Amino acid sequence: MTKPPVTEELAPPGSEGVTEPVGPPVRWSSQERPTTARDNPAASQPMDIGLLLERGTRVERYVILKPVGQGGIGVVYAAYDPELDRKVALKLLRPDKAQSGLMTEAAGLLREAQAMARVSHPNVIAVHDVGTVGGGVFIAMEFIQGQNLHEWVRQQPHLTQQQVLRVFLQAGQGLVAAHQVGLVHRDFKPANVLLGNNDRVCVTDFGLARLSPLPHEEGIALPDEETLVQVGGQQQLATPLTQAGLVKGTPHFMPPEQYLGSGVDSRSDQFSFCASLCWALYRKHAVTPRLMVEAATQAVRRQGEAPPGTEAWRLLPRDSVSLPPADDRVSARVRSVLSRGMSLHPDDRFPSMAALLEALAPEQRRGQRRGALAAVGLVAAAAVGTGLYVHHQSQLCAGADALVGSVWGPTERQKLEAAFSATGKPFATESAHGVTRLLDAYASRWARLHTEACEATRVRGEQTEALLSLRMVCLERRRKSLDALVDLFTGADGKVVERSVDAASALPGLEECRDIESLSEQPALPDDPLRRAAIEQLGEQLARIRALLDAGRYAQGLELARKLEPQAALTAYLPVQAELSYLLAWLLHQQGEPEESLRQFERALQTAEASHADRQRLEMLTRFTYALANNGHTDDARRWGEMARGVLERVGTEPPSAIDLNVNLGYAALFGGRYKEAWESFSKARALEGALALEDPRRAKVSHALGLAALRLGDLPKAIVMLSESLKRTEELKGPKHPEVAIRQSMLATAYRESGEPEKALEHAQAALAVRRAALGAEHPSTADDLDELGECFLQLKRYDEALTSFREAEALKRRVLGAEHPDLSYSLDGVGKTLLAQGLPSEAIGPLRQALSFENTDAEALAETGFTLAQALWATGREWEPAREEARRARERYTALGKQRQVAEISAWLDARKERAAPHGSGPR
Repeated sequence: MTKPPVTEELAPPGSEGVTEPVGPPVRWSSQERPTTARDNPAASQPMDIGLLLERGTRVERYVILKPVGQGGIGVVYAAYDPELDRKVALKLLRPDKAQSGLMTEAAGLLREAQAMARVSHPNVIAVHDVGTVGGGVFIAMEFIQGQNLHEWVRQQPHLTQQQVLRVFLQAGQGLVAAHQVGLVHRDFKPANVLLGNNDRVCVTDFGLARLSPLPHEEGIALPDEETLVQVGGQQQLATPLTQAGLVKGTPHFMPPEQYLGSGVDSRSDQFSFCASLCWALYRKHAVTPRLMVEAATQAVRRQGEAPPGTEAWRLLPRDSVSLPPADDRVSARVRSVLSRGMSLHPDDRFPSMAALLEALAPEQRRGQRRGALAAVGLVAAAAVGTGLYVHHQSQLCAGADALVGSVWGPTERQKLEAAFSATGKPFATESAHGVTRLLDAYASRWARLHTEACEATRVRGEQTEALLSLRMVCLERRRKSLDALVDLFTGADGKVVERSVDAASALPGLEECRDIESLSEQPALPDDPLRRAAIEQLGEQLARIRALLDAGRYAQGLELARKLEPQAALTAYLPVQAELSYLLAWLLHQQGEPEESLRQFERALQTAEASHADRQRLEMLTRFTYALANNGHTDDARRWGEMARGVLERVGTEPPSAIDLNVNLGYAALFGGRYKEAWESFSKARALEGALALEDPRRAKVSHALGLAALRLGDLPKAIVMLSESLKRTEELKGPKHPEVAIRQSMLATAYRESGEPEKALEHAQAALAVRRAALGAEHPSTADDLDELGECFLQLKRYDEALTSFREAEALKRRVLGAEHPDLSYSLDGVGKTLLAQGLPSEAIGPLRQALSFENTDAEALAETGFTLAQALWATGREWEPAREEARRARERYTALGKQRQVAEISAWLDARKERAAPHGSGPR
């Protein structure tokens, strides 16, 4: 039998034994915890949208917590999603609207969800789900803790122009994103913009949104105001909302064309944006609804008397829109932008929302410059000219290259190359090149993010000092991780060199340091300077443990982690405790202690949940998925992996994280015999490869995984293509003599052998054995696997003596290195038995085959294959007919459970031909 394909877990960037996993605890306190059906029988009843919803009511899977606001047609509730373990904002049709039976309102709410789901941007609120219940419609959106801009402006009477522009420019970016996918908001106003406690600005409430032609879609006809479009039984986004004589929008912020009932496009949102900004700056409206309605009514009447083709807007009085009197607090430039953005005719406005924002941006920068100059006493210098100031600003955020260069620079590169070379490993030179490319890219990216974070606060004023501090703490931890890994590399031994490329690619991801929302949710560092210092010191030690783990020094990492447990407990700082538990869990897994490893994983997940560390939790769940699957808990792995998908959705689908999760879910399916599911999961990872650097080892690992799935599915041509691609990528990145190349060569040998090309298979099997012996030594247990594959090739070529020699050499090596009880012995014993049977020695074959079957924790397909071989050997003796049939039936059951219909049919045919007791003619396998 063939040993199962070698699998390679993909660790998330930055780095047993329960049947029913206990999910991480919900974040709510005892006062906030959602009421469940167990607590409140009414909660198990379907929602009645005609009533105000009480706490604990279910809307589909969501559990109502409390109402938090309402709009024109909807009530918004804080709700809990138990399936993905998160708090959401749930918008439902208002009770009075539901009772009125106005189905057009339900259609409007559905339109809102469809509109918002088209936009993926940090300044547009994210839609998670949409559905219908009780005759109404609901939308589940991300929950943002904060207030809307209307409240923000009203509560702060002394806002400066710069403060207002900072927020509105972000909201404007949300509109730009909507326009880019062909959406016009049609109801932009301060109340429809949310400002989170983390300073994130989000445009929301797309209830009146409609499609507009994208720039590259000019000439595409849109439905007119009377057209209703039906798709799949639901009114879709193109469905107009206006009815004869009815204008929808918010009067103080509506453009003239909306009052006149004429077509709207992205320039209409410009008007509403400027009208909103005008109100925020002046605390007065530019549009007086009563006067605008009167003017629009007169304009429409006069249009009938005007020459044909006269547009109604031309008949509006020029004072239909009037800016408040000039104010020293608002610059002439901003006033000019407002005036143009609120032009009566759309053609007189800016060509796009992006152009409008570009016109405002210099003014914001001027405000920041004035503040910075005053702060450093350079007003006089600025009066001389802006040249000196520009130079000063460029220096404010300089120094990132030098900072990261202090841990990775030319000196460290030379030391690394010398250390790698000194190991004498045949793959040392290629590994050094691969590692330096990865570290160069990481350091360069770190420097860019460091500068970007600084400029966002110190130069552009887009974020607060508090947010800058969070980003800098995150980046400094990444720098320490780089420092710890470089320290290992500059004193590398053979094992470190072998793992070096993977370790470099597993450095903690830098994108987290841009995720303001995630960083803001982290528990604050304690005020006590002694505790702060202790946490920082622990952080350095954790970086070293992670480096030891990724470099393959498991025993050393485990020893250090154990020593740190008491110190981490004393800090009472959850993020540190969660990371230490997680590192312990994976080190224990790598050291072959599965039960304790899985317990540590659950402890780490609970602590990460309590600390609101979503990205940390995603990394843990990704590896936990693999650990569970690798220890036989494939169903549990699937459940926890799906939970990880929910976390990934929440933090944003970054390609490296998504690839890692899909690959590990694929292996969970592969281990569970769900080969098609494995292929689909690996294919999802493959689709995201384009976002990876060419030197990222994930590329080779994904190709390898697809090759294994194709091999199990019996698609041998595809398996050969994928495995060949993986071999090529691995050789390019790590060199042709790296141990990982032996893995690729061995699997290609299997694929060629199973496709009936034993000569090609033999070439790859011999290459694998040569690489493995040179890289790891003749006594390494992996060398025995290559000997098994070599034996299989010789067997197929009917070179029986060479096959028997290979299998027996593999068996002896495993007994010496792994021990007589190790399940891997079954593959060598199976090979010995098959070869003896092929040589016409069935009685001698029975012993090794029975021994191979005694290892019940061996791969199920391999056991089925051995069982059928044993049946044939028993039958060939001429006296063990019934035991032979029984073994064949057991093998058939195993193949049936795996869905292997071809093998099931083969065994059934064999059994049908042997219903009567009769001695076989000949003694070979039959």
